[in-house]
Amino acid sequence: LKRYLGVNLKGERMSEVRCLVSPEFFTELVTHPNVEQAYKDWNSGQALRSDMRSGFPFAGVVFEEYAGEASVPDGDGGFQNQRFIAEGEAHAFPLGTIDTFATYFAPADFNETVNTLGMPPYAEQVPRRFDRGTDLHTQSNPLPLCHRPALLVKLTMA
Repeated sequence: LKRYLGVNLKGERMSEVRCLVSPEFFTELVTHPNVEQAYKDWNSGQALRSDMRSGFPFAGVVFEEYAGEASVPDGDGGFQNQRFIAEGEAHAFPLGTIDTFATYFAPADFNETVNTLGMPPYAEQVPRRFDRGTDLHTQSNPLPLCHRPALLVKLTMA
């Protein structure tokens, strides 16, 4: 993984490799005999005394359990939960690069923002009838992009 990322960085540097993993992948990783032995030998088991799901360093890669999901239409008028990382999969990427990732912002959907550069936050306020308060509308339209998709690596359990 690290060699593949190094080749595809094409001379750019990275500070670390982060790998977001499904809960099933995480369980398989931390119960693998090689991983268990490595942590028995490391710092008298200090890593095993803390919750490693938020960042588990092994062989120069930080593995982090990620169980995010969203409700999506199921086609029958209802909704179902869909996981961001499928069961038994992981997604690895480099951190600390110069221009691999960027976030761009689209303008708000207000008349005065047509044909302007996008900004992170927008807010508009309108007085209510008879001066009974103010309506406030806020929005942000971010588009996160990876300029180098070859650096996004999907891993699966073997």
